[in-house]
Amino acid sequence: MKITRRPGTSHQRQGTALTIGNFDGVHQGHAALFARVVKAAQTQGLVPTVVTLHPHPKEFFSPEFKLSRISTLRDRIIEMKRCGIEQVCILPFNKSTACLSPQAFVQEVLVRQLNAKQVWVGDDFRFGAKRAGDFELLKALGSSHGFTVSDLAEVQSNGSRVSSSNIREALQAGDVPRATHMLGHPLVYSGHIVHGKKLGRTLGFPTMNLRIAGRASALTGILAVWVHGLGPSPLPAVASMGVRPTVEQSDQILLETFIPNWQGNAYGKLLRIEVLAHIRPEQHFDSLDTMVEQMHQDTTKAMALLAAAQPRITHTGC
Repeated sequence: MKITRRPGTSHQRQGTALTIGNFDGVHQGHAALFARVVKAAQTQGLVPTVVTLHPHPKEFFSPEFKLSRISTLRDRIIEMKRCGIEQVCILPFNKSTACLSPQAFVQEVLVRQLNAKQVWVGDDFRFGAKRAGDFELLKALGSSHGFTVSDLAEVQSNGSRVSSSNIREALQAGDVPRATHMLGHPLVYSGHIVHGKKLGRTLGFPTMNLRIAGRASALTGILAVWVHGLGPSPLPAVASMGVRPTVEQSDQILLETFIPNWQGNAYGKLLRIEVLAHIRPEQHFDSLDTMVEQMHQDTTKAMALLAAAQPRITHTGC
């Protein structure tokens, strides 16, 4: 997969079939859209492409706003690749991008830099400065610039619209099964294990620490998880996702994972943490002794849940 952090300065030779959006979680609706893009690209000899903005425009315009993300950019790209997308263009959303008129966005980004031939968006798509452009304007601009514009009907699950907002609400409520059903794939966090303050090992719970990019996570609390990447088979574990309110005052989101009875060095390794279930919310404890007692209970519950289940991930590529 080709990944660019901003459009190139030169014209892309091969035409693209592309879609534009944030695609948080890469859920069933996104997958259906990508399937249409990939099929169209294969038919016309185009490159199936995703254009995504980073950071989210709401975070740019409102510094105090914290979007509760379903997935990290890395994990979104992994799912996009699994869906057949061959190129991801990450547009930095800054003052310059925000000031582009709808016409300039189409001319500079879609036409000159990405050589768009087919564009797929939702019928509620907005673009350009002050969100002035809509689906009908994009179609009109496409006609004059030589690309077609298509939309896709919404995808439903159990009578409800599949959307990142609905998945986000499910995760915030701790309903991992419902969120996973709407996603159409397991909820996974991947990245390199980093050094922490090593408090866990002094308490009998040595953890592997994974920093989660972003300002807020849709899912927080104690989790039953599978760890992929430390051996031929995934390992059952218990994890904590959040900002560690008992031991640290920080906005850094950390996924701390403890694998009972495992010994080894995971620092620097690229792992995938697959979430099975939410056990309880993150909370503050008055003492470390009380926290350790709860950690033992959490571990017992997580191991019981994992013993009755199987990991769903069959691919481990990051």
